Amino acid sequence: MAKKTIEKFYSDISGEEIDSSTPTVTFGFDGTSYEIDVTDQEKTEIEKTLAPYIRAGRKATGASTRRRGRRSGGSSSDSPAKQVREWAKEQGIDVPARGRVPSDVLEKYNAAH
Repeated sequence: MAKKTIEKFYSDISGEEIDSSTPTVTFGFDGTSYEIDVTDQEKTEIEKTLAPYIRAGRKATGASTRRRGRRSGGSSSDSPAKQVREWAKEQGIDVPARGRVPSDVLEKYNAAH
């Protein structure tokens, strides 16, 4: 006797059957990782929604994903923000000396590098 097992996935959002072979999307927020099964259309919606945050963000390394709160001590002389500020000044772009680098400046920097 032969037996055939069929595995089906259903969206955690809509309950629709998922045709994709890789329906699981993994993401993190505020130090916690999540997984969700979604349709291709729902995945596209998630990507569109998160796009501005991803563009403005930076990839976290293992150590920084475990760290909570503000960094203390150490030098920020070679920080990414300082590099962006130096590049922006060289390009004649106004950028504040302190605080968060504006997203439009980050976009220009990323496009140039």
